[in-house]
Amino acid sequence: MSVIFFDIDGTLATGTAVPASAAAAVERARAAGNYVFICTGRPLRYAQEHFGAYADGFVCSNGRLAVCDGRALVNRPVDASQVESILRVLDEHGAGYAFFSQDELYYGGNESYRHVAEQANGPTRNLADALTAGTELYSFDIYFRSAEERDAIAQALDGVCLVNPHGPHPSADVTVLGYGKGDAARDVTAALGFAHEQSYAFGDGINDLSMIQAVAHGVAMGNAVDELKAAAEFVTTAIDNDGVANGLAHYGF
Repeated sequence: MSVIFFDIDGTLATGTAVPASAAAAVERARAAGNYVFICTGRPLRYAQEHFGAYADGFVCSNGRLAVCDGRALVNRPVDASQVESILRVLDEHGAGYAFFSQDELYYGGNESYRHVAEQANGPTRNLADALTAGTELYSFDIYFRSAEERDAIAQALDGVCLVNPHGPHPSADVTVLGYGKGDAARDVTAALGFAHEQSYAFGDGINDLSMIQAVAHGVAMGNAVDELKAAAEFVTTAIDNDGVANGLAHYGF
């Protein structure tokens, strides 16, 4: 048996649509006794709602929260003082931002982007209320006018956060450095009693790099960024060309 981690966007699914070949291949792997984890920048609520049928557990918020069988294997919220310093940078750039708790979405910043956040993730609450209440926050998305503005934010947060763009969409998910997908994949593997050699991961984005490097067998999708392909043990075909199914078949799942 093994544990297999899948990113969502661009890896397992496009939006919430999972290719039929990927769904069937994942089901075969699970039926054989392997554990499948969603490993995503998305919040837990979103991952469970849309991809619960494909997984035994979830690594969410770019690694800061991991659950399996109703128990938390990882619980690493972002430090409140670090949230405050990040918000100062985002406000200086006029960005919109949505922070995720375990089960709620809290919006702040430029109000013109709130509808974009809600279209992607559902209703939002006000971030100011969460900060006042001391709510634990795990990750966040940012919203901006242009790629130039996004790059300026990324540069201002360099060394603190990793900004992962959502393709042409005017948003990006953000990994707060210090604990990420790779750390979570390593800790989940150990918590479930698997040896390192039994760990696999599939990804396509720059925020999947630590995950690919943390497992024994890292798989980059054919549509992955070049940095990920260079780090992967195997490069499969693209998501819309049976990438997941072909990757799993390569390893005999």
